[in-house]
Amino acid sequence: MTPGARVSAAIEVLDDYLLGKPVDKVLLNWFRANRFAGSKDRLAIRDLVFNCLRYKLSSHWPFQQAGFPIGGRVLLLGMLSDSHQCLEKFFDGKRYSPKTLSKLERVITKNFGESLSVAPTFVKLNFPKFLEKGLMESFGDNFWDNLNSLNVQANLFIRVNRIKANIDGVINSLKEDGIEVEKVEHFNNALKVLKNRRQFVKSKVFLLGKAEVQDINSQAVVEFIKPKEGIKILDFCAGAGGKTLALASFTGGQAKYYVHDKSQSKLGNLQLRCKRAGVKFKILDGTNPNDPNGKFDLVVADVPCSGTGVWRRNPGSKWSLTKDQLGLVLVEQKTILKAAGKYVKKNGTLAYITCSVLKSENQEQTSWFLSQDPTFSLLSARVLSPINGGDGFYVSLLLKNC
Repeated sequence: MTPGARVSAAIEVLDDYLLGKPVDKVLLNWFRANRFAGSKDRLAIRDLVFNCLRYKLSSHWPFQQAGFPIGGRVLLLGMLSDSHQCLEKFFDGKRYSPKTLSKLERVITKNFGESLSVAPTFVKLNFPKFLEKGLMESFGDNFWDNLNSLNVQANLFIRVNRIKANIDGVINSLKEDGIEVEKVEHFNNALKVLKNRRQFVKSKVFLLGKAEVQDINSQAVVEFIKPKEGIKILDFCAGAGGKTLALASFTGGQAKYYVHDKSQSKLGNLQLRCKRAGVKFKILDGTNPNDPNGKFDLVVADVPCSGTGVWRRNPGSKWSLTKDQLGLVLVEQKTILKAAGKYVKKNGTLAYITCSVLKSENQEQTSWFLSQDPTFSLLSARVLSPINGGDGFYVSLLLKNC
């Protein structure tokens, strides 16, 4: 496909998405209906669409001031103008390419930066307006740097599985598969993929369970928890098992691992992943996660959240989030915290985790829980900023005193 044809495809996908459909589903449907698009074409179209979602408000703003409704063409024109791309390369009117720019579109794109300079902060930084106060309170002096970092395409980090491999062996094996990586400073088992990132899931390293995709700050959460060998661990909101695998790797497989999720269907992929990684575990009942042999030394509650910390890899989620939905999430987090706390043994630890950057989901939820259950006390907490290239995370460690 030509560059113009790829832009046309992205416009079509965005127009469909703007009707209220999930972007991943729209992309999948387009790819299925247009089998002629090769793998490189599909990746290029996906990147165009995701970049438009990252910069949705700022891409539309200058056109909106001139009376243009939001649409795929406008978003592509705005996104490409803001990134100083040559628009004639894509909008040339040739076969399969979008039509050439109108006179008004040329004026708007020529003066794009000047028009955007007077836009409100939430438009310039591309986030829902209702979150402005919360984001400013959470980020403080680093507000602009953090929001800008959440609009950049996510890096790909992988975690070496200590149960099956060591980091140098993984590096060498990936090199044989044409995948270039580098070690991450201050981490013993983390690698950043520099070249051929999309080939990782086809590599021998991945297929043999020697490494998994895991964000660097998600890895940092587990290193902050520092689980010990020989203990009983319950992953209370296990989902697909990412934290279970990381906890098992950190302890070298030398602990007892239990998983639970209120939605049993979410655990479907966990068994395959754990088998590949060499991790033995037990699935607890979906409604009553109480092991008959007693309570747990460590209960990890990686709770559902707004996902504000992972906007860079899931930009569509920030536009689907509403104030009412955030309110429901806050209630659900409280419910999970109270339930998870019941299964921590005396002198055990409850680890509360979110991939949110909002204090209302993080520090304030921790404070609320401690006010509700005086048998717990705060050991330590950490905010992991997206500025370092990873996702935004929060973790607090709560000690069960009696």
